Amino acid sequence: MKISHLIRRDFLTINPFYGINAIKKELLKRTALVVKDENQFYGVLTTNDLVTNPKVLVIDCLSIKNMVDCGQSVQEVLSEMKITNTDVLPISEDGKFIGLVFRNELYNYLSEYNLELETIIEERTQELKSALETKDLMFSIIAHDLRSPFNSILGFTDILKRNLRNYEVEKLEKFIYEMNTQAKKTYSLLDNLLSWSKNQSGKLAFNLSHCDIGKISDEVIEQLKETAQMKNITIKSFYPEGLSINADKNMLEVILRNLISNAIKFTYNNGLVEVYSIEIGDFIEVTVSDNGIGVDDEDKIKIFTINDNKTKIGTANEKGSGLGLVVCKDFVEKHHGKIWVENNKDKGSLFKFTLPIS
Repeated sequence: MKISHLIRRDFLTINPFYGINAIKKELLKRTALVVKDENQFYGVLTTNDLVTNPKVLVIDCLSIKNMVDCGQSVQEVLSEMKITNTDVLPISEDGKFIGLVFRNELYNYLSEYNLELETIIEERTQELKSALETKDLMFSIIAHDLRSPFNSILGFTDILKRNLRNYEVEKLEKFIYEMNTQAKKTYSLLDNLLSWSKNQSGKLAFNLSHCDIGKISDEVIEQLKETAQMKNITIKSFYPEGLSINADKNMLEVILRNLISNAIKFTYNNGLVEVYSIEIGDFIEVTVSDNGIGVDDEDKIKIFTINDNKTKIGTANEKGSGLGLVVCKDFVEKHHGKIWVENNKDKGSLFKFTLPIS
């Protein structure tokens, strides 16, 4: 920490042969005056000089205060002040006087600097703690949530390997169907995990483009149609023609896919899931409605946080990591929108999110 930016250059200069009484009032106001004439720098006069060396002329009152170079550090200058027992020192550059530094200002700077350092250290500590928690969570998900579907796939392939020639086509189709289902679940989990970890580290690309919200909703619904058909769940979507938004298309698809997947997961057989989008002022509000098991009031905030999130089993014993809604919240907030859940007036849940139109 150099003193160069702490040098006071707004000093008052007095002639060395002035009488003390003539400059005493100004000295008391400024605490230090620079003593020099056109050709020579003599020193710095302080209030302490008047006490320790009371004389008639300014030059006779001066005590020795060595000039210090502007390239020296704050600590070095404070050390010099301690040795010479002074609160102010003259500063030079290339051997020429350029200004003053004061002890109290140096201490204030150090205090502010240390406070800033403490704040930075605290922020870095929290970031490190968060990074470690993220790492632990990722390993937990990999170890637990990914292990289960892989075990299922390995189990099915092992059975098929041993009995391929003995099973009828219908039984083979059933095994292949189950393997495909588990593979899709695994892919969805990996996709969420990758998206979330990239977003946490700031490495996820964010590319805004013109998006037709109705078209994207229908595309996502089409992707999930087979999953819904397994439980005989009907999915409907409603939106005004041409309703568009400036958003990251990939993120928007991830948000809708997770919300609709959750609605299917927690809706009973023969249930109904509806997706509708409306324009409200400068925002578009998207709602994913279901008539499933609903969300308890105490869980309505927890389900969007990574630390307090506890996963629930779906109505057909579907398992999950609880990461999907966390990703949704991250992506919605990246667009400066909001996401929340309400109770459906009949039964089930209304998951809503808003995104600014532009």
